[in-house]
Amino acid sequence: MELDDLRRQWQQPAPAQAPAPLSAADLTQLVARQSGSIVGQLRRNARLEMGVNYALLAMSLAMCALAPLLWLRLFGGLLALVAVVCIYYLNRKLGLLRSMDDPAGNLRVHLLRITGGLRALIRFYYRFTLAMIPVTALMIAAFAMLKMLGNFTPAKLTLILGSLVVEMAVLYWPASRATTWYLQRLYGQHLDRLEGQLRELDEVARTEAQ
Repeated sequence: MELDDLRRQWQQPAPAQAPAPLSAADLTQLVARQSGSIVGQLRRNARLEMGVNYALLAMSLAMCALAPLLWLRLFGGLLALVAVVCIYYLNRKLGLLRSMDDPAGNLRVHLLRITGGLRALIRFYYRFTLAMIPVTALMIAAFAMLKMLGNFTPAKLTLILGSLVVEMAVLYWPASRATTWYLQRLYGQHLDRLEGQLRELDEVARTEAQ
């Protein structure tokens, strides 16, 4: 029996050695590489949006110049304003992301600044998009009232204002949901991953403190 036991022990493969734990410096370098790939995806999405908004700006300016009707020219001006604001917003976002190329100093502090700045810009984008609902509705109401000049009554004003309120109420929820989904798909999911990297760096800091 002892001989059989010895034979079985000899035939069994030697247990693999457990990999050596990563040092705090190694973990920090790993997090930096992973964060860089996430930032690269955020940059690509921002550049794609930038191209779309430049195209929107060109079409809006063409509408302002060539549309035969006044309301179309004014609507083109509103779209051009939206495109300019979005281009400014995206330039700010790309500038923030470019700062990741040289994360001087503490990586955690740098990532915290980037994620905080991007979250603030996304909140601005969300609020600006929803603010366009009442602005557009007011423009439509103004056109309707201009058409009624000389034939304007309190009943018609009530009808216009009531339609305005209903339009905003109907559009707000789907616009809010669609904007939230769009921003989460393009930016939010990647920011969630960056914030996960921040939590890993917190673990590194706690490891170093022990």
